[in-house]
Amino acid sequence: MDPKPVHLGPEYGAQFSDVAVAGAYSTRPPYPAEFFQGLEDLFPDGSRVLLDLGCGTGDVAISMAERVDRVDAVDPSAAMLAVARSRKGADHPSIRWIHAPAERFEFRGPYSLVLAAESLHWMDWGTVLARIAAALEPRGFLVLADGRALVNMPWASELEKLIPKYSTNRDYRPYDLVAELTRRGAFREVGRSTTRCVPFDQPLVDYIESFHTRNGFSRERMIRERAAEFDQAVRTLVLPYCPSGVIHGETCAVLIWGSPSAV
Repeated sequence: MDPKPVHLGPEYGAQFSDVAVAGAYSTRPPYPAEFFQGLEDLFPDGSRVLLDLGCGTGDVAISMAERVDRVDAVDPSAAMLAVARSRKGADHPSIRWIHAPAERFEFRGPYSLVLAAESLHWMDWGTVLARIAAALEPRGFLVLADGRALVNMPWASELEKLIPKYSTNRDYRPYDLVAELTRRGAFREVGRSTTRCVPFDQPLVDYIESFHTRNGFSRERMIRERAAEFDQAVRTLVLPYCPSGVIHGETCAVLIWGSPSAV
């Protein structure tokens, strides 16, 4: 398989093991309720066994616990899993929390559905996609998910200029994950859907902190003065649109499902 883009290398993915990133993860917008219904609708008839690869702080695993027979929630970050295990509903008997990278996790398939929500881009595609393909039941899908960001914000174009100026990921280039996988023959898309946008209000201070859950903005890896400068730049940019200090926006999420291939 062709090498991944440099900006998706392991040294950048490792930022999600930082305690500061995990601690701020709750400032990301939540998945809309329609997202979880859409995920449930993708299960084939029969048993419902979900593999949540890169489960992070457990948003999907906890929300899907009542809808599945079992969910294996896997993440390489001990900090993320510590937050996940502390949350209400984390002790549901259907959830199995597993601290391991996807490349070395012991798959307990067959899985009805494998989800990689905002996570597959950090994994070793050649290794992980082959393992997913072998562990999926014949009618099961690999589901990619994205979203959980405020959409159609009037300051978006100016914000796009700030991000590369302050990000510690100096190798970043725009990319399309599905296009990258498809070009390598590693994934065949079957369908996709976007949830309806739903209102989401957020204090400006939390909106700013949410950027520090993103690659290139871990507070543990930014120079403190640069982090403070970035925070102030975002505050200065956004505050004229929300003088009350609360952002009134909308959020949505995207589900893409298909078949992985061993290449």
